[in-house]
Amino acid sequence: MEYVTTGLIVLLATVLLVVEIVFIPGVGIAGIMGTLLMIASVFYAFFVISNVAGWVTLLIVSLICVSLFLWALYGNSLDKVALKKNIDSTVSEVDVKSFAVGERGVARTRLALIGEAEISGRIVEVKSEAGFIDEGAEIEIVRISGDSLFVKAVK
Repeated sequence: MEYVTTGLIVLLATVLLVVEIVFIPGVGIAGIMGTLLMIASVFYAFFVISNVAGWVTLLIVSLICVSLFLWALYGNSLDKVALKKNIDSTVSEVDVKSFAVGERGVARTRLALIGEAEISGRIVEVKSEAGFIDEGAEIEIVRISGDSLFVKAVK
């Protein structure tokens, strides 16, 4: 009877782990319960039946866990949670050479060091040279470095 009980515990644990992998991926109650039942079946076999039954149960549980892990890793079970969309958008590139130091514009967003501004009728990303600049404030380009425009608030 103890062998049947151990087998049923292992079977129930396997079913719970399969449900966790296939239907509700992640770490959920089914996965935790399945893992606890696997551990409980090994302890049950060692302490209730015998050491030999415990080692056999441990071997069987280990094989089941490795098989489930490989199935989850290499099978299609993770397809429903996998990202399948490629991101092909790019950041709009503005030719900063078309701007000059001293040009003025208006901050379209709050410049919490980085934000958007409208300069010469074009919306560009700018970096604040000194602190925060409120939305709608008049700004002036003070430095152009690489592909970045650095601005300060006009007083």
